[in-house]
Amino acid sequence: MGLKNSVERWGTVAKLLHWIVALLMIGLLFVGIFMVEIIPLVIDDLNDATTLRYDLTQTHKSFGFVVFALACIRLIWRWVNPVHPGLPNDTPGWQKAAVNTTHYSMYVLMFLLPLSGWLMASASPLNDAGGYLPQVKNMVFGLFEMPDPFVPGDRDLEVIFKTVHEYAGYALAVLLAAHVAGVMYHHFILRDSVLTRMLPFGRNRPS
Repeated sequence: MGLKNSVERWGTVAKLLHWIVALLMIGLLFVGIFMVEIIPLVIDDLNDATTLRYDLTQTHKSFGFVVFALACIRLIWRWVNPVHPGLPNDTPGWQKAAVNTTHYSMYVLMFLLPLSGWLMASASPLNDAGGYLPQVKNMVFGLFEMPDPFVPGDRDLEVIFKTVHEYAGYALAVLLAAHVAGVMYHHFILRDSVLTRMLPFGRNRPS
């Protein structure tokens, strides 16, 4: 198994980037939903809820930074290694168009979600909070702080980027579901190699 892609299968680097980014983004989606929707329903104590959400927010930001960094690496690797497996030759044109649209859209979201999250947090009043509110700096695993392009406390900007972040999350969930459904269709109905050639030790199915 080679590091680079070929016309028959994905290389090791592309596979690693694909699966790591996919797992991270799915995990971040669930954590984001848990922070916003579930915590208020299951934790009555305001202090406990605030502490848990603070800890999860910092973790969410840190892994969001990782996703952004890996997305950059993935894009660079795709640029220096443009050869990659295509869909089976008998795939209808509309399906190829749908697959390409889904892939390009997910690439956009890999950048849009972490960027909008960073900008939302930067503009938030909590980024420079005091008193009874915990300060929520844009820290990455407690190692370093990301720069703030805005003066903290701009509620209007926070709302704008929060809206972008939330709708981008919904869009990602829809695209991931469509992507998985398409791959399962190829694997179980068409019985081709679309899935197996992206698996760690996958092989092409005989035609």
